[in-house]
Amino acid sequence: MIINNTKKYKGKILYFSLVLLGLNFTCSSNDLEVIKISDPNKEEELEEPVITRSLETPKLTVEGRYLKDPCDNVVLLHGVAMTPSPWFNGGAVGDWRWNNYDIEGCLNYNKGVMDKLTNTEEGWYLNYIRLHIDPYWTNNVGVSGISENDISEFNFERFKASVNNVIIPLIKHAKSRGMYVILRPPGVCPEVIGVGGPYHEYLKTVWGYLSGHSDLKNADNVMFELANEPIRIKLPNGTEGGNTQPHFDQLKILFQSLVNIIRDNGSDNILWIPGSGYQSQYKGYANNKIEGDNVGYAVHIYPGYWGQDNNNPETFQNNWNENIKPVADFAPIAITEIDWGPEQYGVWGKGGVTGVAGDWGFGANFKALADNSGNVSWNLLAPENLIDKGALDGGIAYNGDPEACALPVFNWFREYASEYVKCED
Repeated sequence: MIINNTKKYKGKILYFSLVLLGLNFTCSSNDLEVIKISDPNKEEELEEPVITRSLETPKLTVEGRYLKDPCDNVVLLHGVAMTPSPWFNGGAVGDWRWNNYDIEGCLNYNKGVMDKLTNTEEGWYLNYIRLHIDPYWTNNVGVSGISENDISEFNFERFKASVNNVIIPLIKHAKSRGMYVILRPPGVCPEVIGVGGPYHEYLKTVWGYLSGHSDLKNADNVMFELANEPIRIKLPNGTEGGNTQPHFDQLKILFQSLVNIIRDNGSDNILWIPGSGYQSQYKGYANNKIEGDNVGYAVHIYPGYWGQDNNNPETFQNNWNENIKPVADFAPIAITEIDWGPEQYGVWGKGGVTGVAGDWGFGANFKALADNSGNVSWNLLAPENLIDKGALDGGIAYNGDPEACALPVFNWFREYASEYVKCED
């Protein structure tokens, strides 16, 4: 969206009405899709609103609390996370769509997901992906049975090959579909990270290469998320923790070093900085900000985060105010993981329901917090959160249950797209 200048719960159920839409497709230019919304049940149609979706990805910059395009429009991104590996491309739901390092199969499926989720004829209006360079491609061939946070089998040559053969083609396809990309490094942080430790050195290697790559460095649609889910941080005295000022001071040193490497490579890509506690804690950054231009903060939120029930609107508001608002007050935010749904569905955020803003429910209250902040971009955890089993011919996930994330997000992303303002710069 672009705005012009300026785990077990019971609760109330909000029923969303889904109007069946007839979609008349026209194309006004090579880079713009125009969708006219009409109701086929009406005998006489009044003048209908038009939703436009640009296929351009003008380069964004950070200005204060906001992402902005070259026309000074505030930009909000709405999308989904994608992990190109057999497990995350169907294996987890029992449908192995490709395997055995099949690059063509991988590209075909993941490009297909992007095509579907930008297909306005089906009502999809996503404008970015969070793209994971999965360790499946970067570890030594055939390695199994190790955790995603284990870097002992990392193979730098395979890493470079995967970037060139898998990641770059997907990024270029995303651009052709009018999608920005937030790129994250392979794997997840170990339980404890520290300045000068093995994982810090690993991230230096990864970002030193990525930020110097000619197809990534300063690419219009590419941004970098510097790590996934730091948990605890080691202090110089050897103690560990995550949510006091000394811990954020160490996080600042660690991530500032990566920012400096990236900038020294001549890369001005927007950088998204994670917090501690699985990317749920940020307050210390308000006192010791990451320095430099084009910096925002990457956040994860789930219904049970902070050890509390965020279906409760007061609880959720208080947790937001304590942990997220301190950085949202001075920088843009990207929620790079979120989902929710009743217990019977295969979501990470089990027990969260959509509910009603201001009343019981995680999803509707999250949307209200994000909208009220005015500088929050966000994506769901996986394609399976939107389309049934992630299938390219799948309908809306979770049988269209309005208390799970798929149906409301389908509607919300379409509403956000209706506020689009094209940059004519």
